[in-house]
Amino acid sequence: MVTDGAGDRGFDYEMIASGYYDAVYRRHRGIQSKWHHLKFRRVVEEMEGYQRHLDVGCGPGTLIGLLDDRFLSTGIDISTTEIDYARCVYESESKHFFAVSARALPDACRDYDVATLVEVVEHLAPAEVDDVLRATIERLRPGGKLVVTTPNFRSAWPLVQRLISRLGPVDYAPQHINHFTPRRLQQLLQDLGLTDVRVHRYLALAPFAAALSWRLADILARVERGSLERVAGLLLLVTASKPADE
Repeated sequence: MVTDGAGDRGFDYEMIASGYYDAVYRRHRGIQSKWHHLKFRRVVEEMEGYQRHLDVGCGPGTLIGLLDDRFLSTGIDISTTEIDYARCVYESESKHFFAVSARALPDACRDYDVATLVEVVEHLAPAEVDDVLRATIERLRPGGKLVVTTPNFRSAWPLVQRLISRLGPVDYAPQHINHFTPRRLQQLLQDLGLTDVRVHRYLALAPFAAALSWRLADILARVERGSLERVAGLLLLVTASKPADE
């Protein structure tokens, strides 16, 4: 995922190999891969009942690649290498990708039913977050749905991030420059004029069980959903609606 202004903050996102996160997803083993499977599964659940879909910061196109042809999806990212990968692997009559920002989309790309930003906002400075979200909301139809996910910095996530950065191939500390808590993210979307803003905490222990068994992680994901996630969820999933009278 590469977003506006990312290169100005000292981290070169083009250093990450094209399609890296898609390869992680497709590996189907280990904690990191299960993390992405469970994360995207919840996002797709929130998209049920909608058709025209915009994915902002789509990276290699993994989320859109999971969707069947009931969805008409547009993925955008300012990384040309990631968009080239997404086009090569996932482009179809119902799936299209553009190497542009939300504001630079063609005029015909609007009135989407649902828009997703999956682990994007933590990579942006506050002013950039407002600009990207406003541009995304403008592309939604009245009554359309926004789905945003980001690490929950009111959880054990900072510790997990340090461990991942130390033990894994990617250092997230210089990338995650904007730290969100449930209250802060909810207030942000309300300040942007959205309604029915709901904050969900998710992904607690389940992804780590994949180190023992892929199936065990799925079982634990079902068990922990609800009360345990509300206490220990490492990610935030926020949904909101664009006012229908706009």
